[in-house]
Amino acid sequence: MKILPDGRYELCLPFKSDVIELPSNKELTWKRHKKMCERAQRNGLLDDYKAVFKEWKELKIIEKMDCENETSLFLPHRPVVKTDSITTKIRPVFDASARETGRNSLNDLLYKGPNLIEQIPDIIDRFRSYPIGISADIEKTFLQLGIAPEHRDFLRFFYPTENEEIVYRHSRVVFGVSSSPFLLAAALSHLLEHVPAEYSEIADKLKLSFYVDNCVAGESNATQQEKFILKAREILSRGCFNLRNWESNADCKYISKSTGTTKLLGILWDLDKDVLKCRVCVEDLKIDSSITKRFILAAVQRIFDPLGILCSATLPPKILLQNTWKLKLSWDSTLPDDIVKPFLKWWGEVVKLSDIEIPRTQMHVFVDACKEAYATCIFLRTDTSQGVKVVLVRAKSRVAPLKQATIPRLELMACCIGARLAHSVQQALNITEMETIFLE
Repeated sequence: MKILPDGRYELCLPFKSDVIELPSNKELTWKRHKKMCERAQRNGLLDDYKAVFKEWKELKIIEKMDCENETSLFLPHRPVVKTDSITTKIRPVFDASARETGRNSLNDLLYKGPNLIEQIPDIIDRFRSYPIGISADIEKTFLQLGIAPEHRDFLRFFYPTENEEIVYRHSRVVFGVSSSPFLLAAALSHLLEHVPAEYSEIADKLKLSFYVDNCVAGESNATQQEKFILKAREILSRGCFNLRNWESNADCKYISKSTGTTKLLGILWDLDKDVLKCRVCVEDLKIDSSITKRFILAAVQRIFDPLGILCSATLPPKILLQNTWKLKLSWDSTLPDDIVKPFLKWWGEVVKLSDIEIPRTQMHVFVDACKEAYATCIFLRTDTSQGVKVVLVRAKSRVAPLKQATIPRLELMACCIGARLAHSVQQALNITEMETIFLE
């Protein structure tokens, strides 16, 4: 790791061996490249896609190459369109797992590095514990990290033109390389560890508030909110990171959005009502003919519920899915009526789950079990000027094992996941005292 004069971090790719032997995959990459350009041209994306690379060139994120090195490796790429993105509608995604038959890819030869990223439920728990929620993101996150010159030849690619081989290489960290999330987390960790004393309090808070490039935090009042935003921006700018798109349920002069609905780590945040909602993405999942095991699994996976708030509603289809395994049914075979009918009843009401609102503190843990499943849920109880407020903060459920267990054993298993979940919430919210346990 090297810090350049302007504060930017310059990193090496973490190769597993000092001796790097990579045969060129130029032929494979060029074939994929031509097909990609033709497809992008048909879909009317090629000009916008080229504009992204033109901007990168102007920002010195990529650099043109005039000669080919023997050890050069090429990365295939393709455009990914996100119509709902506020900042980046189209972005290149690079495939560092591309390989010739019998040969290694770039990702095969790199360490992924340890996972330094905070858990989403822990970040959201801390966020919900404050009356004022705050979120932001880092602009072009991976592209703010430099790559050491001696490793840039492993990051070559073809400029998006159909008939001419124009070769560029990356001078910044590439999204699509397996080690990139670790390199980003390591750089942010180093930056936050080495700040002047007057920034240490905010830096410590930021360490627990980042999920990749998303910052999710909270404060107690408007004064603390402005202080956090100002100091967080100053800290990140020391490493050439631009913390932007500030959103909050409490408006201030630094906030770009304080009304409407926004995305927050995969869930929805209603800024006006200050409530969270889980995303239920089933609109494009249609029942064409018969219900299959594959369809039930796809339906369950369309509900993103990191806190387990909806686990009581998502448990029934999981039990039905387990029953298909008991019957040894294949993924695409027609299911019996005793599975199809309850699933269709559940399916008819699943869209209502998106209406469930989660407000944003004494902690109560409940566990229970039955022959089909076992579960736990955690409530936070807070005394406010308007009276007592109780909210569900996290929950978890498990389908009972195929190997039949007694109810007492299942209740002990529920106690086990309840204790683990309570420990996770206790650490996330920094609850120092937990004295009482209720047993039935």
